[in-house]
Amino acid sequence: MDKNDQSETYFELNRRWNTLCRTIFGEEIGDMKEYGGWLAENTLPLFARKSGSSGKEVAFVLPYYPKEANFASLDEVDFNRKFGQLSINEVKDIDSVIGAVSERACYSGNIVLGNSKFVDGSADIIDSFYIYRSAQISFSKYVAYGYNMEYAEGVFGTINHGHCNNSIRISDSNFLSRCFETYGSEQSSDLFYSHKLFNCRNCLFSFNLRNARNAIGNLQLQPEKYAELKKKLLSEMAGILRKERKLPSLLQMVGGSEPDLRALSALRQKLEPLRKKEQRQDVIEDAFEKTTAVVLGKGLKGVERYGAYLREYTRKTVQCNSAMSGEQITVADYARYMDYPKNRLLTEQEAELAGKSFKISTEELNELDLAKAGKLIGKIAYFHPGFDHGKLSNIIDSQVNLDAVNCFKGILNLYSKNCAYNFYTLESESVFGCNSIRKSNFVMRCFLSANLSRCFEVDSSRQCSDCYFCHNCENVHDSMFCFNVKNKWNAIGNVEYPKEKYAEAKQALLSQIAQKLEKDKKLGMSIYNIGARK
Repeated sequence: MDKNDQSETYFELNRRWNTLCRTIFGEEIGDMKEYGGWLAENTLPLFARKSGSSGKEVAFVLPYYPKEANFASLDEVDFNRKFGQLSINEVKDIDSVIGAVSERACYSGNIVLGNSKFVDGSADIIDSFYIYRSAQISFSKYVAYGYNMEYAEGVFGTINHGHCNNSIRISDSNFLSRCFETYGSEQSSDLFYSHKLFNCRNCLFSFNLRNARNAIGNLQLQPEKYAELKKKLLSEMAGILRKERKLPSLLQMVGGSEPDLRALSALRQKLEPLRKKEQRQDVIEDAFEKTTAVVLGKGLKGVERYGAYLREYTRKTVQCNSAMSGEQITVADYARYMDYPKNRLLTEQEAELAGKSFKISTEELNELDLAKAGKLIGKIAYFHPGFDHGKLSNIIDSQVNLDAVNCFKGILNLYSKNCAYNFYTLESESVFGCNSIRKSNFVMRCFLSANLSRCFEVDSSRQCSDCYFCHNCENVHDSMFCFNVKNKWNAIGNVEYPKEKYAEAKQALLSQIAQKLEKDKKLGMSIYNIGARK
């Protein structure tokens, strides 16, 4: 048995797992560890490096750390280690500083930040409790085998969601309760094997519905009939789980079948022309110029000219076509979008129309069991690889947006504004070229962090301001090239300087950075390579 399976974290989560299985399936199905492989099936892998001091493997969320650098687990870090001040020559330009601090640079894995406790086998955890074999979890509790979520409670094998609770194997959703194998849904409860439901309750094998109740295969039923069939189907699921320790995913059920192209073609005639929304890229340009002025001391112009540089450490997209109209659909590397059947993709408008139009018949309903489900729901199973809800304004070529304003060429903009070329910004403003930034503002090329202000090239940090090229820092301000420190001001290479001397060095270095970016549209150095020993 893995030692983590004997921890207090595991025992508490296993207790909650058993309670949740009684809620979802009507009965317990066995200990959580027996389902670990199935629950972790959709999570992204962590990346391992070896600790320089202990030789043990250290886990990282992103793969960009240089292999020839020094690594340590968070519990091995000496936050009070002392270093000598750098000389005047060593801080005169950015290359000299990097050369001087490279020997004291150490990348820490298994990062857990803020007020977090009872965390086992996990990384990039912020202000969370009872987290087991998970990554990118913030402001959550009781999570096992999860990835990329916030404000979650009591979820198992779930990925890419917010404000969800008491659910198993859900993804790309918000405000769900008591759901199983459900994707792309919002403000709903008691959903099973469903996709893209909004404000729905008690639905099985349903797709692209709004405000539905007691539906199976998009066919709405009387509550008593629904309850009877639900009990039968969930009992069947529990039996298979106890025997095989897994169930097929929704995508596996429908992925091998062909859509009804004639039905889609007929439905296409009912599409209404979409009203073109005004898009103002000048607002994005203005925000980029102001942010670079604040962060680098010089406003840079033309955000698209810096596009390749800003998206370097984010996520990519591919282009596919709608099965109904052939219209181009952008598919982001997020949630399970890349796994959606390419022959069953629809635009958001088409998917909503399909949900209103397609349902299984009463005769098919009476034949329904888990083995036949994939074939019977084939005529209703269409997927939209996106998620746009709430108050949205001036969203340009961005995917997965919730209450967002002025977002350009990004993925997963949540309650954020004035953003471009990011992956995953939460409750943030004026963010450019970042990956996984929470509750931050005026930041550029920062990663896996929270509560940052006016920062550039900062990774795995929290509660920092005016920091540059820093890793694993908390409550650090007006500092540069710092690794694994807390509570520092005016520091270079982990050593504090008189305020005036620090300000002089900072001005000189930022001037060099801004000039090089303006000239080359890239810098050639980042927090992910300055610690390399070569």
